[in-house]
Amino acid sequence: MKKTINALACALIAPLAFAQTSTPSAKQPTPDSGTVTTFEPGEIIVVGSASADDTFCYALDDSVRYVNKAGKQIDEHQVKPGSRIHIYYDGTGEPSEVNRVVVDEMKRKTRKLKAARLLSPSEHS
Repeated sequence: MKKTINALACALIAPLAFAQTSTPSAKQPTPDSGTVTTFEPGEIIVVGSASADDTFCYALDDSVRYVNKAGKQIDEHQVKPGSRIHIYYDGTGEPSEVNRVVVDEMKRKTRKLKAARLLSPSEHS
């Protein structure tokens, strides 16, 4: 009888002893996205939220990587206000330190076109 009770007690306690804790073994970066409103390479990036009028300021990590949608590394100076981006940051500190910036679409330079002077029919000849 004692052996049966001990066996049942061990069977009930064993799953608790081998249960995993909820702490992750590796840090997963937190993603966010929006439109760049202010960008100072090596310092900060301010991103406007796509869903609201909120803006969020992030510190740039020393080893931050800038990539395009295809994953190819790009120069940090290609990131301009108005660019649509996804950022990945370590959410443990305040402010959050960005370690990767994925540029979805870069703000294109708009060219000013010279206004063409329209010629009257008498000027064509």
